[in-house]
Amino acid sequence: MVTTLLLFMRFFYKTIIASVHNLSYNLTMHIQYFGLSSFKITSKDTTIITDPFDKKSGLTPPRGGADIVVLAEKTNPLYSQTSGITGDYFGATDAGEYDTKGVSIAGIPLKQGESWITVYLLESEDIKILNLGHIKDFNIKEEDLESLGDIDILILPVGDNTVLDPDKAAKAVNLIDPRIVIPSHYKIPGLSIPAGPLDNFLKEMGDKYETTEKLLVKKKDLSGDETKVVVLEPLR
Repeated sequence: MVTTLLLFMRFFYKTIIASVHNLSYNLTMHIQYFGLSSFKITSKDTTIITDPFDKKSGLTPPRGGADIVVLAEKTNPLYSQTSGITGDYFGATDAGEYDTKGVSIAGIPLKQGESWITVYLLESEDIKILNLGHIKDFNIKEEDLESLGDIDILILPVGDNTVLDPDKAAKAVNLIDPRIVIPSHYKIPGLSIPAGPLDNFLKEMGDKYETTEKLLVKKKDLSGDETKVVVLEPLR
């Protein structure tokens, strides 16, 4: 009787785990771009906004509700203008590990000149996103990079000047080997701070890319060996 009960409990547990796993594989994540290094990432129950920028950028600052706000450099007002963000959100503003609202977050501090910038690994719906914020130098330690595991989506600054130049950005893609690359922090209409054109990075990547207003992605779609470049049209 006890043996039968244990077998049933094991079967029930495995069934529940498999069901949850299959569900996450079929959930759709939405990713939209505000400009600079600011994105809106929406999963089933959670909205994440990264690096909401200041109006001094020349762009209209991001507005709307969020469950999580991620700041790569909380002391830099250009990338930490949260006044337009509403809701009882959790702020990920420092290096460390967090688990909140169904999202796992790991912040890795990188020395960038005289300042520190935190890059973040975000995991939701079994999808891993590495967000490199607005770094100028790709100096993640090899052991730290290996510890991150396989990256599904890489958000990568490519506009030169204050961030990675196209050549360094392309080399980072080769090292990380993600399934999808989303370029960020390049020149767009209205931007008043220095930033190079997106075309230079696209040439480094062989001019193979697709453009969309919103990336819709499921874990089950992130298979294969090739890296795909997806350009997101900025929200107006």
